[in-house]
Amino acid sequence: MAADGAVTAEPGQAQEELREEIDNPIERLKLLSESDAEIAKYLDALEVTSPREREMLHEISRTRPLAQPDRFPQAHRNMVEALESLARHGWHGTRAGAHAGPFRWFVRWGVALVARYLVVSQIRTLSTRLRNLYDLREIQAVPGTQERRELRRARMDAERMVDALKTKELALPAFLFALALPVVAALGRATGWLSSTTVATAVGVVGMLIALLASWFILRGAALASRRIRLATNGPVNTLWDTIGWCGKPPKDETRTFVLISVGLTLGCWIIVPILVGIALAT
Repeated sequence: MAADGAVTAEPGQAQEELREEIDNPIERLKLLSESDAEIAKYLDALEVTSPREREMLHEISRTRPLAQPDRFPQAHRNMVEALESLARHGWHGTRAGAHAGPFRWFVRWGVALVARYLVVSQIRTLSTRLRNLYDLREIQAVPGTQERRELRRARMDAERMVDALKTKELALPAFLFALALPVVAALGRATGWLSSTTVATAVGVVGMLIALLASWFILRGAALASRRIRLATNGPVNTLWDTIGWCGKPPKDETRTFVLISVGLTLGCWIIVPILVGIALAT
């Protein structure tokens, strides 16, 4: 009871009145940021039904730069350790070609070539993504706070990590040259040098063999890279993403794309190349 006889508003009621006075949806979401149920209720009131839009507004409503600041330093160190180990072992030591006899070295070189491309690409993607994420969260943190200091330290680590983990990779993977063979066959048809049955058959057979070999290399290399990437980074990267919070999902590697390329090459060597050679012979 106030001195003049007026009834003092309850804290919850005062907060509710403050919410009613706020027209900016982002400010309202920040007030509700500690309650997922309240956020969901408010988003429903705004008729925001797209999952992507709801996730975006939920991220903007956060009131701190780190979800779990006490666990962040250790999670960051574990991530660096995982990337260091992956860079050292990611594409080495394949057991492919164990029964290939004198061609074992070539088989393992081809598999390692594909795996190296995928592993190096994922390391670069993760380290760059972390550097940029730390940089943005450091800007958002309140100056002078422990979170700001931890994020500054992590951002400086990430900048050094990007340089330290930089590894040379092929601008264009060598195995993709197998895709050029059908093009060569088509050009041969246009210029007339595939008019010979012997030459056309030779091109078809060689094309099928190269495409099958490239497909096998891609599939085995992608499997090796995927296994090593998952073993080294799945646990650390998921933990780190949880401690940072509100940053979507960790970037995925490109192994799925390369598996699709492998399947496409396998189909192409049995369908596309014979069709091209057949057209050349028929005309």
